[in-house]
Amino acid sequence: MPVGSWSWETKTRRPGAGLAAECVRQVLDVWAILRSLGLCERDARAGITVEAEEGLVLLSRTGVPVDASVAAAEDELLRILQSVDYPRVGAMTIELACSGSCLREGEAHHVRKLFVVSVDAWPSGATTVTLRTFSDAWMSHDLRGHKQPAVQAENAPRLKRALIAITRLTEAAVVPSDPTPYGIPTEDGFEDLPDEDPDLLDSWYMFEVPRRTEWLRRNISPDTPQFEGQSELPVVFADVAMSGNVLGYIWAADGDDAAGYEPRAAAGDAALDAAQEWLTRLSQAKQRGLSPTEALHELASWPGNAASGTVVSDSLREARSLETLQDLSGRE
Repeated sequence: MPVGSWSWETKTRRPGAGLAAECVRQVLDVWAILRSLGLCERDARAGITVEAEEGLVLLSRTGVPVDASVAAAEDELLRILQSVDYPRVGAMTIELACSGSCLREGEAHHVRKLFVVSVDAWPSGATTVTLRTFSDAWMSHDLRGHKQPAVQAENAPRLKRALIAITRLTEAAVVPSDPTPYGIPTEDGFEDLPDEDPDLLDSWYMFEVPRRTEWLRRNISPDTPQFEGQSELPVVFADVAMSGNVLGYIWAADGDDAAGYEPRAAAGDAALDAAQEWLTRLSQAKQRGLSPTEALHELASWPGNAASGTVVSDSLREARSLETLQDLSGRE
């Protein structure tokens, strides 16, 4: 889920701009700002949704590759929108998921989905630009509740410059979102969190991990036998990879009758797509009476499929806790 977001509402369309042209232009203009400030890289993927006034979806596209050239990206998005029956349109949304870099001790740290830029446009001429971030790099504490003054000092001014530039572009006031479980957005970034016990500020463990676990297990019937999804003990785990890219980690802890799959954040959607296969097979192993580590060793020899990836040979090792493994899987 996003750590925080900001929005800008405009009421009038630029002279001569149609609905599609305005929506496309705004989302690409914001992307160009983020790129000019060194926050976003040259690859992004777009999602497009067009709805009729009665709520019927007229067009829905996801995962559209966006060319590094803004002009080429504009041409491609407008080409996709050519088929829309505009007299029926009630609202249009274009969303751009952007990879980018935050700084860690002066070095650029690649983040698969650093920002999502979205523009909602209506035939009346009103538009809403929204910027969401999925990184804690701008904050006084990381998502595990630990203070990070050096990281904040490196990155918070970069986010502030982006918010100022988007405000100038839209000529509208910036409106920070309501506080999230992870942080408190402000007009120029994030409010500093209180310096409390890290366990009390560990929003990743309290909110994101349970939410993500529930989402990953959403297609498994609650009546199906399952290993426990959490453990306080050391865990044995192995890498799951596809084409040399680590998608995540399959893990087990016999003492808590627990086993699961942790997606690697940097692997993006492919890491989440793989979860269904691994969790289903763990459930099947539980149903056959296998222990968590027996299930892990069995799956280590499974050849996998196009969605799951495969367990990497000789990658089996131990982490002192599931929390350690979740930190390895990454939060960005």
